[in-house]
Amino acid sequence: MLPAARALFRPVRGRLTAYSLAVLFAVLAIAVRFAADHLLPPGFPFLTFFPAVIIAAFIGGRGPGALCAAISFFASWFYFIPPFESFELSVPVATALLFFTAVVVVDIWLIDGLQQRQARLEENQHQLAAMADQQTLLFKELQHRVANNLASVSSMLRLQRRQIERDPASAMRILESADSRIELMGRVHRQLYDPAASELALPEQIENVVRHAQDVAAASHVTIEVNAVNARIAVDRMMTLMLLVTEVLNNSIKHAFVAGEPGEVRLTLERSGNSRLRLTIADNGKGFDPASGNEAPRHRGLGTTIIKGFVSQLGGEVTTDSSNGVTTVVEFPEDAD
Repeated sequence: MLPAARALFRPVRGRLTAYSLAVLFAVLAIAVRFAADHLLPPGFPFLTFFPAVIIAAFIGGRGPGALCAAISFFASWFYFIPPFESFELSVPVATALLFFTAVVVVDIWLIDGLQQRQARLEENQHQLAAMADQQTLLFKELQHRVANNLASVSSMLRLQRRQIERDPASAMRILESADSRIELMGRVHRQLYDPAASELALPEQIENVVRHAQDVAAASHVTIEVNAVNARIAVDRMMTLMLLVTEVLNNSIKHAFVAGEPGEVRLTLERSGNSRLRLTIADNGKGFDPASGNEAPRHRGLGTTIIKGFVSQLGGEVTTDSSNGVTTVVEFPEDAD
């Protein structure tokens, strides 16, 4: 619809202004009808009032249109329907007044319907424009995040390539580990960027990621207990947090327990004050290798390097304790509101 037509269908702002204009149009219709009275043959009492009602309804809406129609109704009855200057009612007079009433009711109803439809169309246009802007923004953000995730995969593969160069015999094991990590990253990525899951609270997101980690590692024998607060974490940082969780869990699943034997892992996310969060992942496994001290393979391999990288991306610090199994504690800042 052209801008001029849109303006015509849009009621004026302000109820007082709209009703004042309705009264003005009714008065003008009366004045014009008086001025043209000598030019018109008998039987045209409503000639100038129909346009006044239509214009009032267009400009002011249903209420002002009805007010203009009411004024016009009584003015035409009193001044222009014989016997003049009286409200005498007869069958012909009643018929004429009913005709006028029916016409203006239909006019106001049609105009009001057109205006409401126009308002809905404009609202839909605004919503579509907002959705288009949002989709563009989301697409750009998704491109950025996918690029970051691919960069993470590339860095991980470079680290594993160095491991293969140092120990070619471990190539198959390292490639299987890389495959599991990439599959898990893909699952986490799909979960976090799925519109259907965008409304899930953080504890539910973590529980879903934990299930993915168990599925990929085929670790149904390990019980993982999750207790997390619903913290404020942006989606890009949440991706890093979830990958950190999966890496620490994977470390515990692979190294803490003898294959096939049951084990337990407790994951806790809590606030630690000063707008910071504390992630604790503790297993009841075998801990460090006593023969190797704190430099056991479990805590000096690729997994540890990846964990430290994720912790750095979160802006946090990580500590480990092996007094009873292995406990990994990561403290990092919570996002502002």
